[in-house]
Amino acid sequence: MRLHPFAALIVASATSSAGAQSASTNYPVKPAPLADSAEIALALTAAPDDLSKAAAVYAVKDGKVITLRTGTNGSACMVARDFHGGSLYPICFNPEGARTVLQRELMQVRMRSLGVPEDSIDKAVAAAYARGELEAPKEIALAYMMSPKQVLFSEASKNGRRVGAWHPHLMFYMPGATPAKLGLGGASSGPISVSSAGTPNAEVIVKLPQWADGSPVKQP
Repeated sequence: MRLHPFAALIVASATSSAGAQSASTNYPVKPAPLADSAEIALALTAAPDDLSKAAAVYAVKDGKVITLRTGTNGSACMVARDFHGGSLYPICFNPEGARTVLQRELMQVRMRSLGVPEDSIDKAVAAAYARGELEAPKEIALAYMMSPKQVLFSEASKNGRRVGAWHPHLMFYMPGATPAKLGLGGASSGPISVSSAGTPNAEVIVKLPQWADGSPVKQP
């Protein structure tokens, strides 16, 4: 079962907070978008205005990817969802991320909206990469997950625990990245962590001190 890229981090957060201990009892729920204007507004909360104001916005309705808004800067935003009722993953991508990682995210949400089981989605995604239908980034791809409205779960399976608004963070997709290449001694060092280290899907995750709207992170 494929975990969310930041699963190891948010699992740690979940186990440290009593309010985030329970596994979802509302599963599986086919993801569906909000009304267009609300979906656009929510998607754009993922990144600072400098990026989001000119980004395209996508959604999935009834198994089809639709363009809610065209963009002018090559960047793109969406609200990803898994099978947990209430899950919301507003996310924006820089141009390289929009060209590559966004396509995987849209494929996953599209298949979930059709009720395809998560393990079958994992296999379909792997096969799409093997056929070249999905591409890994050729340069640094960046995802912004800075929305205070995010509702995260520790993993996409039924066992995933609700974490809610974990932490504003950036995800740099850097194939082959390892802690050593970053000069770090371990997989996690303060605000910086490496997920899937040493693989083509390696990600460098950087926690930020404030949300995209400029509001500070409330410390527990």
